[in-house]
Amino acid sequence: MNLLDRCFEGSGEIPKRLIKVQESVNKAEEHLEKANKNLLAATKMNEFKFFDWTITCSYYAMYHATMASLWLIGLDARSHECAIVAFETFYVQERKVFPDYTEYVKKAKKLSKTYSDSLEYAKTERIKASYGLGEITSQEANKVLNDGRDFITEITKIVFEKKGFEYIKPNK
Repeated sequence: MNLLDRCFEGSGEIPKRLIKVQESVNKAEEHLEKANKNLLAATKMNEFKFFDWTITCSYYAMYHATMASLWLIGLDARSHECAIVAFETFYVQERKVFPDYTEYVKKAKKLSKTYSDSLEYAKTERIKASYGLGEITSQEANKVLNDGRDFITEITKIVFEKKGFEYIKPNK
């Protein structure tokens, strides 16, 4: 059984960690709001040169944007690992899935592998920043922060499209 199957089915003492729910733009928007708050926190942490917290907040911003994308297709994730594998499978990967999962693939907008790569990179860097003792550089922090901005912008576009609107990037 692969990870996606284990997330949907659970195993032994581990409950299901991907739950089929009613699609919800409102829940997606709530997660995007939280993503944007985390991105603001990351920006502030970066200004004060707290690079480990820049990475941590940027990752959580991307995680909440991922959760938003899942609510749009009718899924709620109960773990980071399952949220990421569902996002990668339904939004990014071009592979066949079991017939039970095709409804999610059909609902998801195809995204570039860049987005799953940046999410994985942010997760890895967040783990190093949270649990490691080495120095985090501004270059590492800025990469995750910029990836987070791009990631959230792309998910925001998808939410706007789901609502029937066109996303127009605001002027800085």
